[in-house]
Amino acid sequence: MLDAPVGEEVRAAELRDRCAGLFARFGIKALNMDDLAKHLACSKKTLYKHFRDKRDLVSQALASHLDGLEKRMDEVMASQGNAIDVALQEMEEKRSMLSTMNPTVLFDLKKHYPKVFEATFSRRRAMVRRVVKRNVHRGMEEGLYRSDLNVDAVADLHLALVEDMVKQAEDRTLARPLAEHFQALFTYHVRGIASPLGLAHLEQKLKDQK
Repeated sequence: MLDAPVGEEVRAAELRDRCAGLFARFGIKALNMDDLAKHLACSKKTLYKHFRDKRDLVSQALASHLDGLEKRMDEVMASQGNAIDVALQEMEEKRSMLSTMNPTVLFDLKKHYPKVFEATFSRRRAMVRRVVKRNVHRGMEEGLYRSDLNVDAVADLHLALVEDMVKQAEDRTLARPLAEHFQALFTYHVRGIASPLGLAHLEQKLKDQK
């Protein structure tokens, strides 16, 4: 792939990203290489030209998805507004993404591609921790989060809650849609660390969104 002509690299990236969308829509197990080729209106030979097998395609699709998610989160974190405004924007971005994702994706990934799952999980975990710590520091400086917070402990606690939610989604035991659960968890997180000033701002923002 590294020595491939630019045109082929662009084509591979296009196929990879379109497959990522198909996996999110239908699930991973539900689509074999024949199905993917049919949806993409290309031959299976074309897919195998760019990807060794389905595992390679799944791995590259998820890596590309995380690349895009990390870039988007960096853009959100650097956007205008205070820490709570940014946190709510991040929450909405992820809620929207999760609401369109097939609920079997995490289960399929963990069961059928455990190594890909572990690599994805580790990278996602590091990203969440980095984003949370950055937002907490910002909110403390702005007086919207409590001044006595242990930032590492806050990040660890939030990660523990996220990981428990993800585990239930993987096992298909989550009692409510993943997007709905995430929204409730995120609002709970901000309420738990907000100062009186931040709490008032949060409640007004939530009221305005209704």
